[in-house]
Amino acid sequence: MNVSGAAVTKAAKHKAEAVKLMEFMAAPEAQAWYAEANGEYPVVPGVPVGATLAAWGAFKADTLNLARLGELNADAARLMDRAGWK
Repeated sequence: MNVSGAAVTKAAKHKAEAVKLMEFMAAPEAQAWYAEANGEYPVVPGVPVGATLAAWGAFKADTLNLARLGELNADAARLMDRAGWK
C-alpha cells in the first residue's frame, strides 16, 4: 500500500492555492481519475474503482496505526541492510 499525505506549512507563500489544490485532489472526480491512473484505491468513500481493483474485491483497511510504522522504520531498514536487500 502506498501511504501519502499532504499539508500546508505556515511558511507557505500561496496558502489559499495550496488548500484549493488539496481540496481538488480530494474531490470525487479527481479521486476517480487518480485511482484509475495509478491503479490505487481512492481515499474518498463511494468513488468507483477501475476494473483491475474491482476484480480484487473491496478494500480492507488495516487497523495498524501508521505512527507505529514510523517507530519501527529504523529497525526495518537495518534488517533489510543486514539481509542484503536492494
